[in-house]
Amino acid sequence: MVRHTEPELSFAVRSDVGRRREVNEDAALAAFPCFLVADGMGGHEAGDEASAAAIAAFTEAVEPGRPATVKEALAAIDAARHAVDLVAASKDRGAGCTLTGAVLVQHQDELCWLVVNVGDSRVYLHRGAELHQITVDHSLRDELIAGGEWDESRLPGRNVISRALGSVDSTPDTWLLPVEDGARLLICSDGLTTEVGDDQLRAALTMGGRAEAVVDELVLRANDAGGRDNVTVLVVDVLSGGRPWHVGSGTGSATLDDSTLTATVPRRA
Repeated sequence: MVRHTEPELSFAVRSDVGRRREVNEDAALAAFPCFLVADGMGGHEAGDEASAAAIAAFTEAVEPGRPATVKEALAAIDAARHAVDLVAASKDRGAGCTLTGAVLVQHQDELCWLVVNVGDSRVYLHRGAELHQITVDHSLRDELIAGGEWDESRLPGRNVISRALGSVDSTPDTWLLPVEDGARLLICSDGLTTEVGDDQLRAALTMGGRAEAVVDELVLRANDAGGRDNVTVLVVDVLSGGRPWHVGSGTGSATLDDSTLTATVPRRA
């Protein structure tokens, strides 16, 4: 088997209760090779227990300090689904959470990010000054828009989630991304993205400096914009040990194409 030097990463995470909530139902994991955010479902009992259970499943299923295999990472996702189902079964009104993030895996003799998503928390890829949302929100609103419904009067709010751990449909979407030098991953709960638009995200990620400063800045911006929900922000920088960017011809900017993004969605149980 071909062996690769593990990439040098710099990362930081911050979770904040926000301005309007009394309990922080978000949970996060930032420990090589797992970088994850879970957001307890609003309106459910024990959303904080559900998000904590999902994160704990990964700490138990994936050995820290080395890249995982795809099989191990997928087994951890299933373990998280099972753990949240157990929490939900113990509550009169159920419980649930979103789960999103990236696990460093070795796949076909190459180091990759296995990006996973269930729900409306998000993973973004930032390279240079370009920002790409990798995950797709599992919200009824987005599904209706994708189906051609643009009448705002007919669209529900973003908080109507179509998939989540602990719900009837907990099917995760997964993607494989190359590990690229200079790339930055933003992993966050919707407490950030409902308050801070993509242009502001791009600006903070481009100009914000080190990961620690960026997570502090983004949490501050979310709270200054209203802080209506818990907000969790996790930033992972690839300092070295990855492949060079794929750069579009003549554009001078990083671009995604079929050679840099492999979608494996959805993965049905």
